[in-house]
Amino acid sequence: MDSRTAIRSDRNYRSFGEANGRVVVHTEELPWTPWALEGLRFKLLSINRRTGMWSCIIQIDPNTETDLHYHCGDAHIFALKGGYRYEMERVNTGEQNVEIGSIAHSPIIDPEGAEVYIFFNGGITGADADRNPLGDYVNVDWMYKAALANGAADHLPPPPLERSNWM
Repeated sequence: MDSRTAIRSDRNYRSFGEANGRVVVHTEELPWTPWALEGLRFKLLSINRRTGMWSCIIQIDPNTETDLHYHCGDAHIFALKGGYRYEMERVNTGEQNVEIGSIAHSPIIDPEGAEVYIFFNGGITGADADRNPLGDYVNVDWMYKAALANGAADHLPPPPLERSNWM
């Protein structure tokens, strides 16, 4: 297997990841996976099921007005390309912002679209008109299953065995 291949078998992940304590992800070789919000795609880079942390690159279509959504934990976002704005501020290429957990908002994406790196602590869900959580919960497991279904998760640790499979 080419050492630059992003997709690795479970056996290769374990031997590579556990042997030296690191995994290199060649993002250009990962396919984009449709995300929970229309007009967004992601490349899942890392996950930690113990803490609920996950990181990804998200690509957002031009002029996208994202649905109102609620952050259940902090999201650290770095704009790689393009930008977006909120009611009172904007984020440009090369800038970082932190969206604190327990907020609901609906950013508006620039005319050229955006590509962002996001480090999530916890999940994200829709929000109702009063800005309360509503709908499906996108967390580390949701992200892993979506990436896996798209053939884009072989570089990630597989889920732990079910208790019934231990014996």
